[in-house]
Amino acid sequence: MERMSRNIGLQLKKIRKERSLSLDEVAKATDVSKAQLAQIEKGEANPTVSTIWKIAAGLKISFSSLLQPPKIHFQKYSVDSSTYVSEENGKYRVYSIIPYDPERGWEFYKIEMDPGVIHKSEAHTEGVVETITVFEGQAVILCGEMKEQLMEGETLVFSANQPHQYENPTNSVTVLYLIIQYR
Repeated sequence: MERMSRNIGLQLKKIRKERSLSLDEVAKATDVSKAQLAQIEKGEANPTVSTIWKIAAGLKISFSSLLQPPKIHFQKYSVDSSTYVSEENGKYRVYSIIPYDPERGWEFYKIEMDPGVIHKSEAHTEGVVETITVFEGQAVILCGEMKEQLMEGETLVFSANQPHQYENPTNSVTVLYLIIQYR
């Protein structure tokens, strides 16, 4: 029963968000209290058959659609080598791999830095965290008083709410993978 309650909650929340409805609006449409709807969405309530029917009728969906486990969605991404933005006279290239999604709260990039490039980045808003991994080459990351040299395969996680910079200290291209997480 716990799994069924969880499925109902997940489906209700998904449908409500897809339709941009507030809990108040769903409560009015279904004649189920806002508090009970909130508990159902959180998986903290075991709604009766009558309550499930009220929700289904009010939202004009099938009863069984609320009982189904949410579908797992798959999305394949790849780097389009012809689509990038650049700075430092084209010597610093940024490729978006996974764009920002508010539900996810992060975005994923590939960065190519030609030899000797130094790229300075403005401070992000409070709470933004960067996770940077050196895929090929080496990089030096400066942020505030922090200075870290990263070798191939190493990862650095840091608060990016102050100016920071990436450097390629080598004589070959450095490839970085960057995740920017917003909180």
